[in-house]
Amino acid sequence: MPYEAPYAQFSRVVQAGLVNLYEGAGAVAACPLVMTDGAVRLLSLHDADLAARYLPHLLARDQGWTCGQWMTEKEGGSDIGQASTLARPLGDGTWALSGTKWFTSAATSQVALALARPEGEAPGSKTLALFLLELRQPDGQWNHIRVRRLKDKLGTRALATAEVDLQGTIARPVGGLDRGVGKIADLLNVARLWASWGGPAGVGHLLMMARDYAGKRRVFGQWLRDQPLHRQWLARIGAEYEAMLALNFETALALGRHEQGQDSSGLARLLAPLSKLACARQSIWAASELVESFGGAGYLEDTGIARVLRNVHVHCIWEGTTSVLAHDVLRALHGTDLGAVFLDDIERRLGSAGAAAAPVAGPIRQACQALRQLAGAAEERDGRRLAWGMARTYQAVLLLEAAIWRQAHKADASGWTALQLFILQPLVPPALPVSEAELGDLAFGAAC
Repeated sequence: MPYEAPYAQFSRVVQAGLVNLYEGAGAVAACPLVMTDGAVRLLSLHDADLAARYLPHLLARDQGWTCGQWMTEKEGGSDIGQASTLARPLGDGTWALSGTKWFTSAATSQVALALARPEGEAPGSKTLALFLLELRQPDGQWNHIRVRRLKDKLGTRALATAEVDLQGTIARPVGGLDRGVGKIADLLNVARLWASWGGPAGVGHLLMMARDYAGKRRVFGQWLRDQPLHRQWLARIGAEYEAMLALNFETALALGRHEQGQDSSGLARLLAPLSKLACARQSIWAASELVESFGGAGYLEDTGIARVLRNVHVHCIWEGTTSVLAHDVLRALHGTDLGAVFLDDIERRLGSAGAAAAPVAGPIRQACQALRQLAGAAEERDGRRLAWGMARTYQAVLLLEAAIWRQAHKADASGWTALQLFILQPLVPPALPVSEAELGDLAFGAAC
């Protein structure tokens, strides 16, 4: 859909809406679509020949192909420079890949992207090259691939994830042998966007069930929905859910504009990791709270509720943990004016709200001031605090815009309720009052 003309810069917004409707009940089976979406973007930017050959298959609506993303190795993980898969030239433009990919989702795809180090190159991430491989040869046999085992995972059990050996797997370099890791940045932005959508989709599914359940369950002579404590509880979760959706759709719009060449501000570069970081963490909290809202029924597998709780945990891991994303935000800010652009955008939105923003403007302005100071001298230990504060503050101003619009066009005041509940929590976490040594003693034991 993002590659079809009718929706132009709004393609990602439409896509986000459809994913939100489907993925909550979809058992995360859309994972191959995530990687295929990213692969289409990557090939379009970096290799016209491979794009011409494979995009008709990857974009087909009937009998379309999917593309795996085979980057993770036992030695590497997030530290991708430790990858040990080697690539040997075969003399005809193709290469033979040898190594083990430790975590390969979309293992049943027709093609996959993989990182490997050409023989003779030095260690480190800068010498890795990106390759495209077909999983099967023209005669239907495996392309020198051996499946070691399927992973036994906490969640996403409907999705086959495998550990595979590449034993001379035939592959083609994508856009030459240079900048392998740099090329996958375009894929990562798309994958992180999807990861930021998946958790809220699960929360929305559970929230819909919880609201329905509260109107059918009687407790102490009252419907559950009429119990003040339960009402407060679900409203608090609802506020976080609306904040997640607001950031999801704004990030989708920013990426869509960037892909269409309509935005050079760089906001999409920041919003992708921020949205993924915040929404993945918020989703785990919200899903856990919603499980509790069903009582014992929430703990049973046959209700489907426990499955959603397990599945939302994956979004904090896929395409970067919270700390990895915080590092990425620090990298994006270093030596650029992106931090100022981001905070100026918040203050512009706040100013556009005019007098209507008065009741809630204080916390948002205070957060912007704190973030400007923090971003100007941020160190690694400040990464999570800074990134979380940036995401929460952006969510607050987006909720403000939504509240004003809903009041004006729908005569609906619930947007203001969501905003007021959301800003009860500090938008920027306080600084840690202890030293690195003290943190280490508590984290790992004083003897360490």
